[in-house]
Amino acid sequence: MKELSIAQQCYLSEISNFGYTLSFVRQTPEDKLTVVQLDNGVITIDEEGERERNSAIKVRN
Repeated sequence: MKELSIAQQCYLSEISNFGYTLSFVRQTPEDKLTVVQLDNGVITIDEEGERERNSAIKVRN
């Protein structure tokens, strides 16, 4: 959790109450994306706390 921004930590804390769990953190040239999952649903959270529910990130099982 140390590598997450405050905004990412806050949102992750909020949605973990609904069962979402942190899958991994992906470093991109522009940003650090937090990837969380619930069943087959994926949400990405950028360092500013912006969320994307229909992310193009593919997650292996």
